Order: sequence, then structure tokens, then C-alpha cells
Amino acid sequence: MLTMLVEVIMGVFIANFKASEHPIINIIVRGLLVAVIGFFIALFSSIVEGWDFSIGFALIFSLAIGMLVSVFLFLVEIFFNYLDKK
Repeated sequence: MLTMLVEVIMGVFIANFKASEHPIINIIVRGLLVAVIGFFIALFSSIVEGWDFSIGFALIFSLAIGMLVSVFLFLVEIFFNYLDKK
């Protein structure tokens, strides 16, 4: 699902974009999507709960977590592709 969303977003900027042909761009955009979603979830939950936090720190933290999650998902894809080839 996340890969299809990346293909739709990047298809606007790169004609005939296929995620399988550009794995590095796919990883970066997936990481940014996960980071932005995580940031907005944290922002809205802090507004609802009335917490006060640094937006800069939260943005950097969410970008780091988003990239880690994206690299993890990429490694899982590599692992299952390896199992499929066996």
C-alpha cells in the first residue's frame, strides 16, 4: 500500500515512475511519508492532551523514526524476495 502511494506521488514528478526501478527514491519518499504522518499524529495528540513540546525536535525525531521504519520495511522486502527466489 505504501509503495503504491509512493508511485502515485512520484508519478507526478517523474514520468513513468516505477518503484522497482528506483529503490532509493522509494525508500526516501516512504520514510518522509511515515515521518509526516507520525509528526501530525503527535501534533494532534499533543493539542488534544494539552501538552507543550518543541515542534523542531518533534519534526527531527519523526524524520529519524520515519527513515528507520522505511529502511526496516525495505530490508523486509529484500528478505521476502530472497525467500521467494529459493
